Amino acid sequence: MDIIEYIRRQIAAARRTSDGAMQDTTEEQLNWLPPSTANSIKATLLHTLTSEDDFIQVLIQEKPSLWDSGSWSMKIGLAIPPGRDGGWEEIKAATVPLAPVLAYGQVVRQATDAYVATLSAGDLDREVKIANQTLLVAALLVMLANHASSHAGEIAAIKGIQGVKGLPY
Repeated sequence: MDIIEYIRRQIAAARRTSDGAMQDTTEEQLNWLPPSTANSIKATLLHTLTSEDDFIQVLIQEKPSLWDSGSWSMKIGLAIPPGRDGGWEEIKAATVPLAPVLAYGQVVRQATDAYVATLSAGDLDREVKIANQTLLVAALLVMLANHASSHAGEIAAIKGIQGVKGLPY
């Protein structure tokens, strides 16, 4: 298996885990605030989606984020999604509608798939800056898959705290 196929499989596996964690999630479960400092499903999910958007669109392709270009802040009702630029406190007070969050997720996935479909081996060796470090595109794509998988586990755990099944297996 070549590296591009490996990356595609990692992203697909992360999506299966994320989809499993989100399966049958209600708007009430999405917006429920867990005790102490744990993040809600809405915060974790939006952070995961906007991170993928930023990784693919902004950092790798140097394009505007889909969040900005698609006016998702207006559709979802959040000025700033939770991430490196803040938004963590704002989302606690917001009631977020599930349908537009899932629609944004589909747009992000489609854009990621379109980008990954164009990848060549040479693209993977290009350097990109993220926070205070420089990574190869290949490393950033693997990070994307790991990031999504770990946050899917958080979502599953938050559902479990609410007394519902977090993953379908």
